[in-house]
Amino acid sequence: MPGKKWILLVASSKDWEDYQHQANVCCFYQIIKKHGIPDEQIVVMMYDDLAHNHQNPEDGAIISVVDKTNVYLGVPKDYTGKDVTPENFLAALQGNDHTEKKVIKSEENDNIYVYMTGVGNEGTFEFPEKSLYPADIVGAIKDMSEKKKFAKMVIFMTSSYSARMFEGLPNNVNAYALTACDKNIQCCPSDYDKLRNVYLSDKFSSTWLKFLSTADFNTETFHKLIELKQAKHIRENPGPCPCQFGDTSIIECTLSEFLQN
Repeated sequence: MPGKKWILLVASSKDWEDYQHQANVCCFYQIIKKHGIPDEQIVVMMYDDLAHNHQNPEDGAIISVVDKTNVYLGVPKDYTGKDVTPENFLAALQGNDHTEKKVIKSEENDNIYVYMTGVGNEGTFEFPEKSLYPADIVGAIKDMSEKKKFAKMVIFMTSSYSARMFEGLPNNVNAYALTACDKNIQCCPSDYDKLRNVYLSDKFSSTWLKFLSTADFNTETFHKLIELKQAKHIRENPGPCPCQFGDTSIIECTLSEFLQN
């Protein structure tokens, strides 16, 4: 029997110059809301220092890379400011109530989709004050698999050197990870906005979000992103070259199995 769909959206950076990460998360949230995922099954982690930032020419707005609309409206504030930490991320993913905030309460038949966008170093995914290490996230996924906390899990990570985060992910835990970059490549920002003097996204996320905005979730699969990123107009430019880890058969699942109610 099909279970629930759970979504965890993480923008791990802060400050105006890293606008793209929180913009990615807000845009993603609006897309999945249109496909019927209820807020009680979505957990959002972002610093929330952009919409009312003194550098923002349009107070209260974060702009979509898809169509330049305001995607900040209605976004849940589950973890903001000092609560944007690797510890809270891992707790939210694993359903640990000690955060006293919203967490993923998944069960054996549920599917989980995790989208992480932020700053990466060689061997870490950076939060404002601390680093998330490969052993942390891979260990959490293994533990959840052993405890039967999901049927299938998909993780998309867009950060520099992001392949390093999932090199230890086994192929027998029903989890699939796709990273924007291999372990030696930095993430490439995209969609520069002159008015705000920031990038609205990165090549990996921009491609994915623009595709999701028009895709038929009942027929399209996660494999489509690989096809899009291998397209000639993308490949000719320097930037991400997605890397796959874990159970790659999951890439053939339809988007509706994870992102639509």
